Amino acid sequence: MPAVEPLIFLVIGVVAVNGIAGRIGVPAPILLLVAGVGVSFIPGVPEVQVEPEVVLTVLIPPLLFAAATEASVVALRGLLRSITQLAVGMVLVTAFAVAAVAYLLIPGIPFAAALALGAIVAPPDAVAAIAVARRAGLPRRVVTVLEGESLFNDATSLVLLRVALVGLAVGTMSWGEAVLEFAWATAGGILVGGVVGVVLSWARRHTGSTLATTALSLVAPFVADQLGEAAQASGILAVVVAGLVLGYRAPYDLKPQVRLTLTATWSTVQYVLEGTVFALIGLQLWAIVTAPDIGRRPVVLISGAILLTVILIRPVWIFLLNWAGRLLRRPGSFDDWRPLAAVSWAGMRGVVSLAAAQTLPLDTPYRSLLLTCTIAVILGTLVVQGLTLPTVIKWLHFPGDPAAEIDAERMAARDEANRAIAAAVEREIAENDVPADRARRMRLWVETRDWRTLAEDPRSASDTGRSRLHRLADWNRDMMNIERDVFVGLRNSGRISEEVMREIEYGLDLEEALLDQRLDVATGHLDQLRSTRDDPADDPPGSPPDRATGPA
Repeated sequence: MPAVEPLIFLVIGVVAVNGIAGRIGVPAPILLLVAGVGVSFIPGVPEVQVEPEVVLTVLIPPLLFAAATEASVVALRGLLRSITQLAVGMVLVTAFAVAAVAYLLIPGIPFAAALALGAIVAPPDAVAAIAVARRAGLPRRVVTVLEGESLFNDATSLVLLRVALVGLAVGTMSWGEAVLEFAWATAGGILVGGVVGVVLSWARRHTGSTLATTALSLVAPFVADQLGEAAQASGILAVVVAGLVLGYRAPYDLKPQVRLTLTATWSTVQYVLEGTVFALIGLQLWAIVTAPDIGRRPVVLISGAILLTVILIRPVWIFLLNWAGRLLRRPGSFDDWRPLAAVSWAGMRGVVSLAAAQTLPLDTPYRSLLLTCTIAVILGTLVVQGLTLPTVIKWLHFPGDPAAEIDAERMAARDEANRAIAAAVEREIAENDVPADRARRMRLWVETRDWRTLAEDPRSASDTGRSRLHRLADWNRDMMNIERDVFVGLRNSGRISEEVMREIEYGLDLEEALLDQRLDVATGHLDQLRSTRDDPADDPPGSPPDRATGPA
């Protein structure tokens, strides 16, 4: 029970703080961090220590997997250069810049240890930034760049940390071996993640149970992570790639009821885990900020220099690369400086940096100082950038209305789907010589998208009510599948975003789930009527379509 009680209070606290954050308009991750710090200073509250392996192997994989399944592969592919420059280039540049500063300021520190610090503080945690960005109305292109960066930068950082720790263990940095190890960790992670994604996609396509499919989804991030690590590759990168594959394949693999279940399940998992990781940062700060050497002047100066380097190197890199891209006329470069400024200021560090710092071996030179610098960067970026990011976004005055753009995409997608349905209906009318009155009702259905209007036309007495109900439901599923194919095609061609496609698909899933529920109720009611009637062929009011000649 002692191990369960803190978990109960933690989840209750996450729910409560999230509710308060929504009411006062403050990003929930920032408020959770503040609440965690406040609770950690309360007398009698025990010191919270979480093993770094728990964070890196239990908390981070499902969070990244959930984010990857929701990401748009099409949008990420379109912004691949910008995302790679941040998720790989920015991490490497930041790591080596921090390593250089630490190497100059800390007497006698091995360069491998300085590089380990750089790798630890290099990757931003974009959870808070994305939450603020969406609420503040940042252009979706900017949000996509931040999402893509957050998916891949942790993998780059952890691979670089592994390389630095190997160099620290052997006493020297072998750059040739380091490059090869980095290349294999990246390529191997992509390969393992792709294989896991394809295999699980096949498995869930052939699984008849919603519960079994949900269970497969829940273990998927851990399977990808462990297999990636077993292959001496990046387990985190394998998790992300597997999530991208499964998210992209979801419209093809999963039935509507399964998609609805997975959406609810993963929304809950994300909600709890995102809150937990930020609360844990706050709860663990007490023991670190009260360390004996935290207030010593050299420590403060070194930590401040590292923090300043982390904050300044990001805008320098982003603006410099964009300027070079425009000079070389590369596609994907931003013409407006405002998106660059927003991305530059969205550099808050989080739980991955904290967990990575705690994985440093106990005999690492200046380990205590490296931990202190990490905490300074996390706190500094969350306070300085996290609390001011909404104001900065508001001050930048981005043109356009992202919500209006989404509405326009949604309407255009629905219009195209309705045209596809109308064409399918006209083909069925022409090929099956449908009577005029029945054809009129079919066309009315296309206009109103209300399948129940078709049930008003009585059927011939030769068909049973049950079979006609099932034919009506089957016909409606066919129409919904036409819509889904249109929406997925628009997503694949980049004409609508993943966000719009999933929103529309979710509505269709609800509609089909409701259709199945109505079918169960209607057939059950029909069975009940037949059990009380002498004539079993009597039909309920309203009749479904004849499958051979289309809906009536």
